[in-house]
Amino acid sequence: MHVAHLAASRRSSFRGPRAGLAPPPGGPFCDAVTPSPRRQRLLLVAQLALFAVALVALRRELALVHPAQLRHAFAEYGWGHLGVALACTAGSFLVLGAIEILGLRYADTSAARRVPARTAVVTSFVAHAISQSTGWSLLTGAALRLRAYATYGVGAASVAVTSAFVSATVWLGLLAAGAAALLASGEPVRVGAYELAARPIGAALAVVVAAYIAWAVLGRRPAIGLGRWAVRRPSGATAGGQVALSVLDWLLTGSVLYAFLPPALALRYAPFLRVYLVALTLAVISHVPGGVGVFEAALLGLLRGATGGRAASLAAAVAASLVMYRVVYYLLPLAAALLASAAGVGRAPAAAGAAPGGR
Repeated sequence: MHVAHLAASRRSSFRGPRAGLAPPPGGPFCDAVTPSPRRQRLLLVAQLALFAVALVALRRELALVHPAQLRHAFAEYGWGHLGVALACTAGSFLVLGAIEILGLRYADTSAARRVPARTAVVTSFVAHAISQSTGWSLLTGAALRLRAYATYGVGAASVAVTSAFVSATVWLGLLAAGAAALLASGEPVRVGAYELAARPIGAALAVVVAAYIAWAVLGRRPAIGLGRWAVRRPSGATAGGQVALSVLDWLLTGSVLYAFLPPALALRYAPFLRVYLVALTLAVISHVPGGVGVFEAALLGLLRGATGGRAASLAAAVAASLVMYRVVYYLLPLAAALLASAAGVGRAPAAAGAAPGGR
């Protein structure tokens, strides 16, 4: 999943100005998500360093894996494994499409009515499939959305709001799913020789999600923050929809990898989900494009702790499952998204659908 998140706005990124009003370049939101050249260089150095550390850790985890073992592991997969993984991948992107529609409604109700649901779903697919593999999803997704929605009269500010809403929703779901997975089991999360208490961390994550929903349902002020940084309070239904849809997306995404794990690992879905979400969070925080290397190294280390060492003896099969996961959830959608983007699938003709005042 995941992971992984703008056009400039004259107002706050969450205020939802009227569609069709193209705000001038710049603004606090754009400044916040567009690093300065010096910061970009520092981020690149940090990403490369994290990537190098992840590769070293990954090499250590797979030191005893022989290519012949990998080939044997790949041969074990049947159409059933692939079918389940593809179905979960399709379901995940459809759920993300529903989040996109919810985001458009939050940003600008009139814009949501002008943009066909099919266009929103396809745009969401292209934005997520490309940005999750390239990094900086907030900027990449916004640029793709602006291109797709401009002919429907949706201005840059509304696109900024939609992109921020989608990214926030993805994080809400990650927190909620992580809270549930950590609270469901009292066993600590083992990372090498270290142990992290699961339930206190899960409770802290649950408090964050509960506070957001409580603000949406019980809050009296229409927004929080000041001036350009004011964040408009969503309705209770919108907040509930955000959490429910995003949790479903994370469950489907995790199921793609779970479908390829070797049965001999004997790992139930709930403990697996906990390991998966922790590894994915570390990958997202690293800002390495696609979390490549970081996710794999973290997952292998966490699986070894969760399975009492069985993951180490099944390293080749686990490595094969990670490769299949990358192919099915990342590479196949990326290829389809690039083809759809090049063909203009989901976009209206230049003269069609543009509302008065549209760009």
